[in-house]
Amino acid sequence: MESIGRIAVIMPHISSNTETSFIDVIHTRAAQYGYDTIVISGVINYVDQQLDQVYSKGQTNIYDLILQGSFDGFIFEANIFCSERQRRTITDLLHRRNIPCVVVNYEQPYFPVVSAEENVLLYLAAQHLINEHGCRKLWCIGGSKGHTPSEERISGFRRAMEENGLPCDDDCIFYGDYWREVPHKIALDIADGRLEKPDGIVCGSDIMAVELCRTLMENGIKVPEDIKVTGCDGSMISQTERMSLTTVAGQERINSFLALNELLRALGRQPEDSPVVPELIIGESCGCGDKGSIRRSRSLSDTREYAGVMFDILEKRKTSSQGEIIRRMSECKDLYDVTGTFLGCCYMIPTGVRAELCLCEDWCREPSDPSVYRRGGLSDKMLLAIEACYEGGEQMKEFPTRDIFPSLTKPHEPRLTVVSSLHCKGQIFGYVGFTYRKAVHIVLDEFYMNWCDAVSSGLNAVQNRIHKDYVNKRIESLSEFAPVLGIYNKRGLINKLMNLMSENSDSPLTLTLLSYIREDKVRYSVPPINSIVNAIRLSESDTVLASIGDDIIAAAETGGQKLSEQAFAEKVAESVQHSYKGAVEIKQERIAVISCQLMPSDIFTIDSLICSMADRLKGKMISLSSGTFSYKDQFTAMRDNIFRFPEKDWNIEALTRSMGLSKSHFHRIYRELFGTSCKEDIISSRLEKVKWLLENTSLTVAQIADKSGYSNTSHFIRQFSSRTGLTPSAYRREKEQKGK
Repeated sequence: MESIGRIAVIMPHISSNTETSFIDVIHTRAAQYGYDTIVISGVINYVDQQLDQVYSKGQTNIYDLILQGSFDGFIFEANIFCSERQRRTITDLLHRRNIPCVVVNYEQPYFPVVSAEENVLLYLAAQHLINEHGCRKLWCIGGSKGHTPSEERISGFRRAMEENGLPCDDDCIFYGDYWREVPHKIALDIADGRLEKPDGIVCGSDIMAVELCRTLMENGIKVPEDIKVTGCDGSMISQTERMSLTTVAGQERINSFLALNELLRALGRQPEDSPVVPELIIGESCGCGDKGSIRRSRSLSDTREYAGVMFDILEKRKTSSQGEIIRRMSECKDLYDVTGTFLGCCYMIPTGVRAELCLCEDWCREPSDPSVYRRGGLSDKMLLAIEACYEGGEQMKEFPTRDIFPSLTKPHEPRLTVVSSLHCKGQIFGYVGFTYRKAVHIVLDEFYMNWCDAVSSGLNAVQNRIHKDYVNKRIESLSEFAPVLGIYNKRGLINKLMNLMSENSDSPLTLTLLSYIREDKVRYSVPPINSIVNAIRLSESDTVLASIGDDIIAAAETGGQKLSEQAFAEKVAESVQHSYKGAVEIKQERIAVISCQLMPSDIFTIDSLICSMADRLKGKMISLSSGTFSYKDQFTAMRDNIFRFPEKDWNIEALTRSMGLSKSHFHRIYRELFGTSCKEDIISSRLEKVKWLLENTSLTVAQIADKSGYSNTSHFIRQFSSRTGLTPSAYRREKEQKGK
């Protein structure tokens, strides 16, 4: 089904399985009706006191997309926002849009409100302790006093006690604000005898239940033998403790189900009303673990899937470092460097299948007045700086902000995309969007936030460089020399060339422009351009040198034979090697060169000719940078792993996705680096392992196939036979006979 519209979901953060469950229901069901799900998130859940800080203003600026993006409707998850100020601000933005909106658990005068029945949750937990475990003296630790959902949860606990004829006065009700301090103190008071020990304690959140269990057990009270404990929410922490919690889950799924149904009706659709109910997840903290009665449920499976995704992400992060993208971004010279680094580092967000970097049209400050810049909101037009996805993406494309992303205007199946802000030091750059296959893959944690901040730092570094170049050019415009390198500037070069051409009209004049493509992981003791300039000056005293900006050097020579561009690069590399006695290494293949011979008729068009050559040189550098050697380390490490672990499920599509490359680009680079295809290497690595197992073990052919990464034994035998000319069994016999 093709997408027909967009539903925006507004959330402060997405950092637990309960939040991804909320999004999952909306996305899964909205897709059935043809709607994209666009999650707008500030990533951090700020409290009121933090909202005026420079960084938090940058993060929460993303909510301005509510005003400018084209959406069919909104779902505002107001319940989990910590800041009342932020709730009111977003409510005001939504009211100004005047399109359908549904709010979760937050009363306001403009939009319908939905809320799961909170009183069922602790009712289920209390009934379980009473009826399954015979508890008669129960306590309840609720949330915040006066908070409606908290009071409803406590009322469910009271109802269970009353239905079973058990006393329930105010002495057994505590308010814990859904946090650790109160349950910690209660556990200490029980352990020290200041409070009489109950049979069980029903907690209004998992985090309170976990803290209660930890403190009780640390102080000699056994759980569940002495006190049985239950939690609420079904968060991942309930399953990651040494003792799993019995908890109640599903309210977030219920809230999202109710919210989407209400919104669909407002959009003129008739949604199905299949009921969603809370689930009691049985764990060990109530004693059921000893009875062997722990059972699976939808909510428990969701929690474990989320935990599995988190573990998988952590494993993949072992092969990457935030320091890598921070360093690479800090060295960016222009926007193309930023987009190239963005593309090359998307593998650090491994669960995303599409990444889009969108910049305000005024993202770059005016070099003449850097104090003027965007401090809030978004421009009416945006620049798609780069789009990274399987099929290859667009870049440097302008589009109206209302489209959110250009890709959303093309025919596509309903998708799930998260949008967050890009900002640095109070300046708003734009936003970044990641598209995911499933909601459970969304992890907006500190790593993600630092990754986005690194992109913003790269943009800031480019701005600073542009301003610095502007200042230097203003200084240079008053002279003919580049102040840093001590050679001619562009103005001086033009005057010098005009003089040379006038004085030596019969002698050929060769003009060469060159630059050096830095390696990402190399720290240079001397900047490459400086070492090249010094080496040429020492070895070619008659050469006229000039700096024409952006680390581009011009070299002009009269007379002599014009060298090829490759020969010139080789000559420069040898000069640096000789001048620095090997202390500085300049690689020939990283020297980009453009040459031409100047004719007498060029004397009045030298300026435009230099500009044209500089543009060609920059294009050549971009082509080289996005080519083979920029991916050499990643591809070499990947190939090493293929030969170390041939039995793994090596999937070409997954490999290309991890590097942010199209399949054709991936295959081209692989072949250029290793002279063969990735598929061929996978087969070769597996067959090498097969041969070793045939020669050194007594495993059956089927067992060897399985241990070597083949899921189909018949296919394995055919492939082995076609490559070796022998069946696996015949190969083994032949090796055994030779061994005798």
